[in-house]
Amino acid sequence: MNPLENFDRAAATVGGIIGAIRPEQLGVPTACTDWSVRDVINHVVQGNLKTVAWAHGTEPPPDADHLGSDPPGAFARSLREVRATLGEPGLFERMVTTPIGTAPGALLVHLRVNEYLAHAWDIADATGQPTDFAPDLAEQALADWQQRFGATGRSPGGPFAGEKPAPRDGSAADRLAAFLGRESVRRGE
Repeated sequence: MNPLENFDRAAATVGGIIGAIRPEQLGVPTACTDWSVRDVINHVVQGNLKTVAWAHGTEPPPDADHLGSDPPGAFARSLREVRATLGEPGLFERMVTTPIGTAPGALLVHLRVNEYLAHAWDIADATGQPTDFAPDLAEQALADWQQRFGATGRSPGGPFAGEKPAPRDGSAADRLAAFLGRESVRRGE
């Protein structure tokens, strides 16, 4: 499968989960410490906007509320923009600069897929939605993160806590979340 097909599947996954949120769930806490469901959606939207900026070599937007009164709509708009950017001819080969370094533009697709899957789990877990989505993509994302982190420890205060035990009967997305230091906020309900 080509990278844009993986992107489209991951985007549809997180988009479907965002679309199923009830308004009263936006303030619910997530496994991302100190972030509500709304905060996680805003982070995903901001990531889309930053990806567009990195692809075009422009300054990313500042951290701010990008959702307004319509979080699903804000996500959909940012998704259309980032998808158009990622589909630009030559982007995969062109060098782009991101906070993690300079690399071929194909890296941007890879980063969005991994972010979508990790945060889809955060939102699904917090809102009581199933976390057994896109098993092949979640397995690949887990392998990617494992390769990136290797056996090195995680920085205190960084975006990912240390690995947590995965549920014995957990989905691939559950194993991905556990590797990224997430524990279900709904476990035991």
